[in-house]
Amino acid sequence: MKKVVAVLVGLLLLTLAPLVLPIIGVVWGVLTLRSTRNANGEHAGRRRWAVVAIVGSLVFAALVWPRMGGAGNSDEVAGTPSSTTASPTSAITPPSTPTSPLTSVASTPVETPADEVAATQAATSSAPAERSDDGVSAASGLVPVVSIVDGDTIRVRIDGRTERVRVIGIDTPELSGDECYARQASSKMQSLAQSRSVRLEADPTQDDRDRYDRLLRHVFLADGRSAAEVLIAGGFGREYTYAADYRYQDQHRAAEVTARSTSKGMWGSGCADGQVGGNDGGRKQGGSTPKPAPRVTEKAPAPAAGSCSIKGNINDEGERIYHVPGGRSYDKTKITESKGEKWFCSESEARAAGWRAARG
Repeated sequence: MKKVVAVLVGLLLLTLAPLVLPIIGVVWGVLTLRSTRNANGEHAGRRRWAVVAIVGSLVFAALVWPRMGGAGNSDEVAGTPSSTTASPTSAITPPSTPTSPLTSVASTPVETPADEVAATQAATSSAPAERSDDGVSAASGLVPVVSIVDGDTIRVRIDGRTERVRVIGIDTPELSGDECYARQASSKMQSLAQSRSVRLEADPTQDDRDRYDRLLRHVFLADGRSAAEVLIAGGFGREYTYAADYRYQDQHRAAEVTARSTSKGMWGSGCADGQVGGNDGGRKQGGSTPKPAPRVTEKAPAPAAGSCSIKGNINDEGERIYHVPGGRSYDKTKITESKGEKWFCSESEARAAGWRAARG
């Protein structure tokens, strides 16, 4: 038993020696220096050994103690996953099968693009055909609608600023003049575009902006339908040609013919024929030199002598407006035939020649 105790004590001393010996050396050196500080050279040798002991102990501690602390930490880390030591085969297994991830990586680039191409083709085939992107993002070409001014004018957000857009090829009754069917036309545009996104398309036959600094654009809904064509087909406005034929003019005119023939919207609402569709507050789409084109081209019937009392006036904007007897502006309207103004015998004759009815 004593031998066992002696062995254990010896092992303990060996284990603690690296920690204890530097401390003992420093303590012995300090005590020796203090006890011989008053000597007159008698203990010079002991003082040198004391200094050596202190320095050596500090150097030994600086070199050995950090390693002992690192070994302790590594023991803790290594001691945590005990199962790894017990079953080394599990640690060796991952490197032994490198071909599986390499094979999957090699096969992935071949299959994934094919899937993406198929998905892209499917999305493209199901999306409505883009007619143009008007310089907006080619991916969607859509801009958010901020507000609705009336049936033929909207406000959109482009590049962080708000722009007014006058829709090409349509004229709707004006809210500002409380014209017949104006509220219905504005409400229809709101139901189509308010708080949604639309696609704008410029027309090379028209100016980029009118003199009121409004953008002149065709407006398409997110589903690809033309907003103007939808409104005209529903009887919420008429086809309008400003100065020159424009893109999609035939579609607009065909939509108006259908709306008229089926009494859609304002054509069957009791609004006086020819008084639907405003003058845009004097702000029709286009530039500064209006040249309205006739809406129909058939020859007007010859007027009967002495019965032509309808005044065909051309205003300062170049707009052709006819006035019937009893109208608000009839008496003060003067006809100057040298300017191209005319007398008409019937409203149908005036409309066939390209004039529209005056408001009121």
